[in-house]
Amino acid sequence: MHQALLVPEVVLHIFAHVNKIGEPSYAERPLSRQTLAALATTCKTFYEPAMNFLWSDMKRLLPLLGCVTRLHPMIYPTTQQSWSRGIEPLSELERSQFLRHSCRVRTMSVSSDDDFHLLRSFPYDTCVFPKLHSLSWVTIFTRYLRFFLSPTLRSCYIAIVQPDLARHSIGIRCPALEGLDIVTMGTVAQAPHLSETICSCKALVRLQCPPLNSAAWKHLSTVPTLRNVSIYQESFSGPLSRLDAHNLSFSTFLNVTTLRFCFAPITDIIAVIQHSEFPSLKEFELVDRILPGAELLPLLRALSQCKACNTLENIAIYDDDPEVDEPSANSFVVTRELLCFTQLRSLRLYVGCSINPDNVSLFEAMSSWPQIRSLSLSDPHRRPPQVTFRGLFAALSQCPHLHALHVEIDVANIGIDPKAESFQHTCLKSIGYYSSPAANAEAVARIIFTMLPNVQLADTWGDVNTHLKSLKASSSLQGTDGG
Repeated sequence: MHQALLVPEVVLHIFAHVNKIGEPSYAERPLSRQTLAALATTCKTFYEPAMNFLWSDMKRLLPLLGCVTRLHPMIYPTTQQSWSRGIEPLSELERSQFLRHSCRVRTMSVSSDDDFHLLRSFPYDTCVFPKLHSLSWVTIFTRYLRFFLSPTLRSCYIAIVQPDLARHSIGIRCPALEGLDIVTMGTVAQAPHLSETICSCKALVRLQCPPLNSAAWKHLSTVPTLRNVSIYQESFSGPLSRLDAHNLSFSTFLNVTTLRFCFAPITDIIAVIQHSEFPSLKEFELVDRILPGAELLPLLRALSQCKACNTLENIAIYDDDPEVDEPSANSFVVTRELLCFTQLRSLRLYVGCSINPDNVSLFEAMSSWPQIRSLSLSDPHRRPPQVTFRGLFAALSQCPHLHALHVEIDVANIGIDPKAESFQHTCLKSIGYYSSPAANAEAVARIIFTMLPNVQLADTWGDVNTHLKSLKASSSLQGTDGG
């Protein structure tokens, strides 16, 4: 054996590479696992590291049960459905056989608890996966969850919330837990037992879960490691749970950088933001079913008053049903509430209330966001655009780093001669377009070619795009001939 293979770090590096061997989709037994199994039987030096890699990522419990001498002939070569029904739980000796390899598992996915009764002989507080780092629990019941709650667990995904979830005290059993995802899968999560689970976690960095009560929000404000909070209520899960807003106390989320809400009650979101400060917030996202201006405006006002004006960089707000019409008198009022966020890099608004800026309001917005990279102000009602090319270029002069712009542009009234203009914006790569045809497609194409030389148009631009491609082809050909 080469002397280099006696260095543990070298062996681990080689085995890690073997573990990443790609597999064809039709392979019954992955080549990486075959290779690791062969390495494990090569010599004592290779055995432990190879076995650690072999067992590190498990998609089900069955292979571990197959290591138990009594169960092996029941499982291999083929396993019958419900094979473990009526089978006695593991004996003391068999528990040792099981633990021999379960202690190597780092990632575990659980989609069925059919065979879990075989583990009932383990003492109640025993963690049978003591070095588990990541757990995905996609099964209805959580009564066996305790076996997987390792002190080393870093990430946990739970698909269905059951009332007995709280008694597992996930945060106490897993003090190192950093990422927690709780998805209700159409069931309605009850705030009290969900809150108890959240409040047991003291070291969270990332949290995604259904709407919380005031106690949980208060607890989260005391978690200094917390960076990312996503409140997600499935749109098909029936009646929404409501926040006990009268019990909210003012809180500061010192280090939270990302805040997302999906289908959560808008009144609850406003209440949380009104009672909170987010001095480190960089990203805010909101998705709702119907988001009228009467609800959106108070939300944006609250957001502008939560100490995030100098930090917030990305805002995305989507209406799941933007076709609900509203009076056009509110045009651009929504966006004006966001002018205080001077560090904006990205703004995407797709809501029912009209956002149809004119030249003046677009210039005002661009002047307020000099760092903006991407701006999308969609009007789902396709009202006649008010931004002309002259107004567009005036606004672009305020944002040298902008590379994507989706604002409806008036391509019927051109009012500009590119030969008489010296302005160029070389950073912009894409722009939006009003659906009506251009009055002079060739003239519009020449404006874009001359003043926005790096813009690539989508096929929806029709004749304008055809002329632009022709202009670029001619320019490229002339450049080649000149060379």
